[in-house]
Amino acid sequence: MTRRVPARRRPTVDAAPQSDVVHSNTLAQTSGGFTAFLESVTQQILAVTYWFDPAPHAGPYPVTVRFSGRRVGVKGRVQTGDRFVQDETIEQVVPGSGPISLTARVRGINAGEWVVTAHVLGSATSAQRSGEQESVAPAAGSLRPAARLWRRWAPSAGSAEPVKTCLAPLAHVPGILPGIWGAMVTLGMIVALALQALVISRDHLALGPWWVVTLVAIAVGIAGAKVWFILLKRREHLINGWCIQGFIASAPVAAVVMLAVLHVPVGVFLDVTAPGLLVAMAVGRVGCFFAGCCGGPPTASRWGVWSSDQRMGARRIPTQLLESVLAGILGLLVLVAALGHGSAGGAIFVAGLTAYILGRQGILHLRAEPRKTRLGGLLTAALAALVLIAAVVLLVR
Repeated sequence: MTRRVPARRRPTVDAAPQSDVVHSNTLAQTSGGFTAFLESVTQQILAVTYWFDPAPHAGPYPVTVRFSGRRVGVKGRVQTGDRFVQDETIEQVVPGSGPISLTARVRGINAGEWVVTAHVLGSATSAQRSGEQESVAPAAGSLRPAARLWRRWAPSAGSAEPVKTCLAPLAHVPGILPGIWGAMVTLGMIVALALQALVISRDHLALGPWWVVTLVAIAVGIAGAKVWFILLKRREHLINGWCIQGFIASAPVAAVVMLAVLHVPVGVFLDVTAPGLLVAMAVGRVGCFFAGCCGGPPTASRWGVWSSDQRMGARRIPTQLLESVLAGILGLLVLVAALGHGSAGGAIFVAGLTAYILGRQGILHLRAEPRKTRLGGLLTAALAALVLIAAVVLLVR
């Protein structure tokens, strides 16, 4: 599970000449790694959102929105940090995917209350080429219920009330709930332990050793997910994220070691753990949806769900929810098999996990984030299919 972190913005500057406008798509190269992470979570920023409807157009087109602000209550001469201009660009606005929210995170300014305005600089539409430069933000009454709710949640540019600066992790962004990912992952772990206890009690086994193995595996898996993310993003110097691949790769290794130390049967442990693992992933993916990571691209399809990628909110392919449904259904099927069939020497675990991996490979193609290699996905899917067939054969024998 890769949590995508928005690119850090350059410090904003006094909003006077055009040459001083900050373009947010440019990455800051002044620091990286842990220092950059600490700066990002302790810095006071201004988060403000602009809403608009896509213009009628034959295909996707770019839009740039200029945010301008001044700090309220400035006494004496206006200093750098008391005013800003920042441009935010959406490279591809999909007609029919609206309403769209675009959030600017303004850094390097003085803390306090701000009056912020925003307007569209232009796009590739024929209407704008003919002189209609600005998309009009829709009135609150014209928004769909989900978008209307999120508009109340996050401060909008041009609102009558000043916008206050806040710590970066606490910024209100449409479609994003601060801290939701960690909360849902924790809930998923609790559900996993409860389901594991249910299956263990069915087999009249002592709970203590099984939970020791599980908790150690979870701790190692969390560390593995962090290390995997850091290695994956080493060129970007990012550390604020996690990868589910790291969890899957490290947790089983830790579990096998603990099983050998405590003399717990490996196959039985895997089968009693499988339902909770899959249901926990289903719960965690809901956290991804409201955290703005692992999402799909904007779409005009009526099957799209309004959500955000931490910067732009629009109707999107809900890849997180699709993966949640996949893991949830497989978790229930595996639970029924574990309660009805009993342990199958690990075959239940292998069948459930490989079915999830196989289905996930298809969902990964729907994500907005492009895959780095196509061959790796095909090999993973082929291997998962072969292992799944073998596990099913063992179960039906």
